[in-house]
Amino acid sequence: MHTPLARMPLQYLIATFALVLAPLCLQFSAWHTLSLALLLLWRSWIAYSGKALPPTLFSLLLAVGLFLLIWLEYRTLIGRQGGVASLASLATIKLFETRTQRDVKVISLLAYFLLGAGFLSVSSVWIFPWATLSMLAITGQLMQWQSAQSWQALGKQVFYMLCEALPFAVFLFVFFPRLPPLWSMPDEQPGARTGLGDEMRPGNFSKLARDESVAFRVEFEGSIPKAATRYWRGPVFDIFDGEAWLQAPISQAGGPAIEKRGPIISYTITMEPHNRNWLLALDMPTELPDTALISNRLQAVNSNPITQRQRYRLSSALVWRTHSDDTLTSALQLPKSGNPKARQLARSWQALPPMERINKGLQFLRQGGFSYTLQPPLNQGANGIDDFLFIHKQGFCEHYASSFTFLMRAAGIPSRVVGGYQGGEWNRSGKYLIVRQANAHAWTEVWLAQSGWQRVDPTAVIAPSRINDGLNIGLNQTDALPFMDGAPPAWIHELRLNWDNLINGWNQWVMGYDSRKQSQLFKKLGIPDVLSSEFILRMLLTSSLILAALFLLATRNNAPKPDPAHRAWQRFARRLARKGCTLQPNEGPLTFGQRAGLQLPQYNDAIYYITQLYIASRYGKDDTALLKLQKAVRHFHM
Repeated sequence: MHTPLARMPLQYLIATFALVLAPLCLQFSAWHTLSLALLLLWRSWIAYSGKALPPTLFSLLLAVGLFLLIWLEYRTLIGRQGGVASLASLATIKLFETRTQRDVKVISLLAYFLLGAGFLSVSSVWIFPWATLSMLAITGQLMQWQSAQSWQALGKQVFYMLCEALPFAVFLFVFFPRLPPLWSMPDEQPGARTGLGDEMRPGNFSKLARDESVAFRVEFEGSIPKAATRYWRGPVFDIFDGEAWLQAPISQAGGPAIEKRGPIISYTITMEPHNRNWLLALDMPTELPDTALISNRLQAVNSNPITQRQRYRLSSALVWRTHSDDTLTSALQLPKSGNPKARQLARSWQALPPMERINKGLQFLRQGGFSYTLQPPLNQGANGIDDFLFIHKQGFCEHYASSFTFLMRAAGIPSRVVGGYQGGEWNRSGKYLIVRQANAHAWTEVWLAQSGWQRVDPTAVIAPSRINDGLNIGLNQTDALPFMDGAPPAWIHELRLNWDNLINGWNQWVMGYDSRKQSQLFKKLGIPDVLSSEFILRMLLTSSLILAALFLLATRNNAPKPDPAHRAWQRFARRLARKGCTLQPNEGPLTFGQRAGLQLPQYNDAIYYITQLYIASRYGKDDTALLKLQKAVRHFHM
């Protein structure tokens, strides 16, 4: 028969466990979060009421049911999503089998492990203070089961413990080898992120315009290009099915040759994961990382989907020429029917030289009474482009890029839509460019015999301030942007940039401290290989020194500290000694007090009072008596 666990410590354990689970639940589905919350509330009620725990069969059936639901959602019980969800569920169910202090220790260890799992699911900077707070809470409640100290004393002790462990943790973080696959994240399923998609439909980009999340950050090696030239090239759409623009299958054969006709811009991009293969690059990329290539649509494509934050270096030419291309035929394809008015208009330009046809198209938009808005009328169906060009005349960048590309193809100019981002915000404190999802943009690319594929942005004709000054300047006043993307007060805007700088530093130096950065650091320290005997020897020697220092520190902290009551008593005895009444080594406080009272009768009452306070404080563990003793000794004068 087990002794029931104390009620309050058990409640603290459940509350601590809920604290550990909180950030993980932000990644779980609503049903899963609600299930875990209800289970924790139920377990807390059982602890409060003293009711019996459900039988083991209940825990078993509950685990099977949760496993089944998790598998139905993620199609796996392992990996970053399925594995963390399964672990959190099992640990919560384990609370219903917590009957002894051994079970408490098991739950506490599971909570420590879930802390590590939190870093797999959440990489934001706030995960660090959360993990620190959770670490303090787990360790504090664990010590509470073994000690009768107050929460204040326990908190102080736990804080000192973590401070002592911090140097060793930092050392291991910096120097412990990050050997794959131990230090690589499992992949997520495609489509789990927001951002640019594999197709472009009316409304795709206008929805992104309200998304303030960061798409990527850019550090330039030289001067930053002007805003009007910062077109970040992404997916290329060259198949039109009548309503949406789609990507053609990516060829690994490589794209047409790119001839640089201007200065080269070199820069490094830190891209947020989007679970697709394409990379963002300043139009037109000329140098890519080793894992990427230029496709036959001049699109930078990585060998694997970008499922983790990735940092890569590129070079681009802002003025270029491309040479022969085998995709020109497909760049003239249109559906057999639909949008008759647009076709008729474009056919009237077919006799003109290519450049004049392009100018005719731009002139039609410039003089046609079009407007740039986030809230365009619905232009869908087989004649959606006709509706936009000849009836509604209100649209966002995808409407203009789609319609202009359609007109060019109908006029006999090979053309396609390019998706990506345009512009970006310069962070002065961090010296990097922030490109958000709200900067998503689409433009047209046309083929000219003399210069190959060249960019034409029809949005720049309708809303040139969108390209030069940003989205919030280019939109109509009736279009509502999120508060931070609109015109927030200057101090809030500056605070936002500083916060982003902090996040960027966290991403670069903590979450982004991978095997490549570790290898670079080791080379600076003169360590050629993490598996070399020299490095292993240094690692062992430094670890031993840190552990020895921690041992000495812990030993010193464990040395008995003077009792405050005894210190006050010794001070009192020294004052009596000055009057010739000396405390003998074998003399107890009661005997000494009686003898001193007889020897110094004028102080008898004060001596008796202090002696009784000392006995109550030292042997009765009376904290109130201790305070009175210290005060009485302080005011005892002879």
